Amino acid sequence: MAAGTLYRKTALGLAEVKARKLKLNPRVRTMLILIDGTIPEFMLKEDAARVGAPADFLAQLAHAGLIEAVEAATAPQSPAARVQPGAAAVPQDEFARFRAAKDFMNATIVDALGIKSFFFTLKLEKAGVVADLRELAGPYREALAKAEGEEHANVMAARLDEMLR
Repeated sequence: MAAGTLYRKTALGLAEVKARKLKLNPRVRTMLILIDGTIPEFMLKEDAARVGAPADFLAQLAHAGLIEAVEAATAPQSPAARVQPGAAAVPQDEFARFRAAKDFMNATIVDALGIKSFFFTLKLEKAGVVADLRELAGPYREALAKAEGEEHANVMAARLDEMLR
């Protein structure tokens, strides 16, 4: 595993995010949710350290068949350049961006809060456009910070911000 390697979820990984059948460690599951084929390995490891995931989370996910290596990134990216226009895994039209961001918010808030996420997910279901999701970004971050801590919330909020651009 090279520091610039990109990873994406396999079909099994996508199914695991939705169904939770493997009973993954919550921090490893968080990292599975974050893996989308656009973030190099070294940045994933930085995020993992911030959310408290084990250092071998990539090996665990790969061994379980939940992720696969896509390619090596050619040059290290700054956090601001994680998602660049034209990147294959970044939805280009407004509706695709909306669906991806809404799914991300739903998966991460339910993962963090469990049944306590009910009222937030109701608000999320009412969202119809990207602007609605931007309005929910503050309460989303606050709920994550309360449940999982500031570092975890910062990682998730930064990823959501990239998705909503």
